[in-house]
Amino acid sequence: MSKNGYVLATIGGIVLSFDTVFIKAIDFSPERMAFWRSVSMSLPAILILIYQLLFSSKSYQKINLTNKYFILSSIFYGLSSILFPVSVMLTSISNMLFIISTAPLWAAVISRIFTKESINLSTLMCFIISMLGVITVMLGSSTGLTLSIGDLTAFATAICMASAFVVGRKSNINVSLSPSFGSIVAAIFLYFYFNLDFHVAGDKLILILLEGAVVMFIALSLLAKASSIIPSVHLGFFLLLETVFGPIWIWMTFGEIPPIYTVIGGFIILVGLLTNSFLAMRMQRA
Repeated sequence: MSKNGYVLATIGGIVLSFDTVFIKAIDFSPERMAFWRSVSMSLPAILILIYQLLFSSKSYQKINLTNKYFILSSIFYGLSSILFPVSVMLTSISNMLFIISTAPLWAAVISRIFTKESINLSTLMCFIISMLGVITVMLGSSTGLTLSIGDLTAFATAICMASAFVVGRKSNINVSLSPSFGSIVAAIFLYFYFNLDFHVAGDKLILILLEGAVVMFIALSLLAKASSIIPSVHLGFFLLLETVFGPIWIWMTFGEIPPIYTVIGGFIILVGLLTNSFLAMRMQRA
């Protein structure tokens, strides 16, 4: 069962790494990007909700939409769906990657407080190795660590994602659809707060639907499902796959060659993740 959790988290993390490519290609203002991303992510949840209300009462019981853990998980994922695109567009990629990489640390702290999960030596070693990888990536950046609104939103994103993982770990229900349902609330809030409209070009609309209803829906659903199977701090490490694969997709799509520091740092992070996952699964079998 634990092995399946690591497989789900790996696939979810890799799919999530395509997110920055779509954000760069869509090229909206932060508030419009967050709004349309949330709208697109909420579409699968709306379709499922309509189906279960009209055709299947058993589906409703299975998803547990009114469960407190499902609601809390939806809130945290909804907040992260607002904050992440804002951080991508308002701070440097190096700053964003460094701050998001602290998610495993916050997951460890939060899970220790609320679920009493202990932190073993292999997990601590993975965190240290991963941080070395992120610092290596930053060495190749021309921007420094200057505090900005983008940095603060990246920090808030890391805490929200860590909190969502801990909630999923503590619950005994299926919370895989909570990211999509959380996006409904996020979209409504953004629409009224920024007084946005629904006008968008056709080519942009296709990218938006692919980004939210396909890429983000699949990625966050898999991560949410994995949160109930593997420790929260382990799951947090898989967010770092964005650091490993994101620059590769940017290079393949836009021709932006990643700096050598990014390649080396990504390799270090990947080694840390693989080592931690291998040791965790071996301890599970022991």
